[in-house]
Amino acid sequence: MTDERQREIVAAVLALARERGPDAITTQAIADRIGVTQGAIFRHFPDKLAIWLAVFSWIRASLGAVFAEAVAKADSPLKKIEQAFLGHVAFIAANPGVPRVMFHELQYPGDSPARIEVRAMMSDYRKQLTLLFKQASAAGELSADLDTTFAPVLFIGAVQSLVIQTALGGDEAGMVKRARRLFPLLLDGYRGARTA
Repeated sequence: MTDERQREIVAAVLALARERGPDAITTQAIADRIGVTQGAIFRHFPDKLAIWLAVFSWIRASLGAVFAEAVAKADSPLKKIEQAFLGHVAFIAANPGVPRVMFHELQYPGDSPARIEVRAMMSDYRKQLTLLFKQASAAGELSADLDTTFAPVLFIGAVQSLVIQTALGGDEAGMVKRARRLFPLLLDGYRGARTA
């Protein structure tokens, strides 16, 4: 029951993040969302930091699974990049609280445990993307002089721009459709990229 309740608490945090700023997510709000007492929350997590770390751990594992599934669907490195992009966007569209909690944590200076976890997650993700870009470059699908360490920054930035556009327009359901329109433009940028 503990693992199930912990997953329920994580899901409640992400649902609440969709509705309000993460600063406004109290343990009482989490308890109310899942229909337990506030004290019951602390039977599953020792403190609020542990809840946030569990949220980031869930995001990391879930996005990792999305990435692995997307990459497994395609046979060429470039197709893997496209599937990873569309999979990432679909994950955000299905879990709109995710970017809110991540951006919230990253806006503060310093090295809190939660910020360290988010930074490590993004670093690992960039490394996986860098490998795909190197493979696409080596296969001749992208330019041999593509900056494969900077290409993932554009990839992640494009996802973030879709998140912002969706937040402004409130159309999460249309996110993947917009991602499909955006990817060819992104690809043109990668194909036209030249190092200085």
